[in-house]
Parts: sequence; structure tokens; C-alpha cells
Amino acid sequence: MPSHQHVNQHSKRERLLSAEALHQAGPAIADWRAAAYLRPEDHVLPLRFALEARASLPGLTSFETGCTGEVQVAMALQRARLRQDRGVQEWTWRA
Repeated sequence: MPSHQHVNQHSKRERLLSAEALHQAGPAIADWRAAAYLRPEDHVLPLRFALEARASLPGLTSFETGCTGEVQVAMALQRARLRQDRGVQEWTWRA
């Protein structure tokens, strides 16, 4: 996903996006995904996105290429799993 290099290197670093920040970013994530992967003339990118989402998000089994909500739920579950199991610190974006 697009992000700001300075934020990733200096403030976010190896932290997880907080649950609240992930929830607030939901519409932007859906818009970015639609622009990047759901072009009507391209049939390869939506399939690629679905395959990569299934590979990186455990529990995402019946994902359809147009179902952004299911991906967001799986992202939230993966975020919670990393936070709990590995103790990864959270990061909250502040405008």
C-alpha cells in the first residue's frame, strides 16, 4: 500500500497500525485497492490480489475479488494476532 517513506522509517518503523487507525483507514484502503486492482480491462490483477490476500491473511478462505470487507476483517484479525502472539507494539497515525 502507498505510504510515506519518512513515516515508515522514523515513526511507524516496525509497529502495527492500531485497531482504531486500521478501522478509520478502511474507506481509503478500499478506494486504493479498487484503483490499483479492480480495473475492468484487467483480469490478472484482481486474481493476483485474491491469491496474495489468501496467502498473507490466515483465515481468508472464500475470498472473492470484489469483497473488500472480508479482506479488512482478515487484516484486523491478523493485526490482533501479531499484537497478542508476538507482542508487536502499536502505532497510531496522528494528523
